[in-house]
Amino acid sequence: MPAPLSRQFLPIMTPTARVERYIDSHYHLEMVAENTSQLVDYQERSFRLQQEAAVSNLRAMAELSHRQDETNGLLTTLVGGMDRLNEGIDDLNATATETLDAVHMQTGVLRSGFEEIATRILEQQRVLNDIADVLRRPYETKALELLKEADRALKNGMKSSGRDQQEEFKDAARLLADVIENPIGSRNYVAWFQTGWLRWKFSGNVAEAEECFYQAARLSGQEADLYHAYSLRHLAYMQYLQEKYADAYSTVHKALALTPKDHDTLYDAARYAAKTGREAEALDLLDKCIDIQPQTTVTMLSEGDFVS
Repeated sequence: MPAPLSRQFLPIMTPTARVERYIDSHYHLEMVAENTSQLVDYQERSFRLQQEAAVSNLRAMAELSHRQDETNGLLTTLVGGMDRLNEGIDDLNATATETLDAVHMQTGVLRSGFEEIATRILEQQRVLNDIADVLRRPYETKALELLKEADRALKNGMKSSGRDQQEEFKDAARLLADVIENPIGSRNYVAWFQTGWLRWKFSGNVAEAEECFYQAARLSGQEADLYHAYSLRHLAYMQYLQEKYADAYSTVHKALALTPKDHDTLYDAARYAAKTGREAEALDLLDKCIDIQPQTTVTMLSEGDFVS
């Protein structure tokens, strides 16, 4: 029986230019998406970029095989010896490329999968909105109005571009700061999460974003709802961006305990396992991801984070 796809390809992936990851845009998508068609189109465009990056990685892998004097030690460890690699490199490259082409040709199957993802995103959007509504109910009038206006400004910014977007995000950040400084609003974890998102996406301050996501995760811990899972995932990602890989690994496993069958959380966990030297665990997690979403085969080939 052939090894699972992740075990065939993971060991020989090479670094490439960074492809935008789903976590970079998923909250934005869930806040403003209006229908599944918009989401499916986004998924298809993203997948095409991932495919191109994957093919580029495979070509780079083939080129590396010709530099045995420089890569012999690494490749021996990763694929079981240069002899095996030299004998099979052309077939492997051709087979892998054919696999990617075959996956791309399965447009009907892929679109069906993207539609399923899109439906899930819209369902999560409703859940996120419901959570925010529930948290607003007990608040005094001033805090409630601040939250409503902050939410409106945040969504307007997500739907805008250029200076309009910058001004809307400034308004959202100012309003959310007022909420957090309010004695009642200071325990609103949605406000903390959205502040973290703005510190990351708008201000580019990853360290401050990490602190905000930590507070969101802490305050939502008792509820253990969707925002709690998101807070943990984003907290882990901020730690990863600061090369705190051990912290990211520990944090994401808290999220994984909440959503053990969620593809995106499993994929994040695989990334952080790989970055902390846990290759066997990373492979097992990637196998689970492929079982849930077969197109993960292409996604993981488009990145360099799984290189040991």
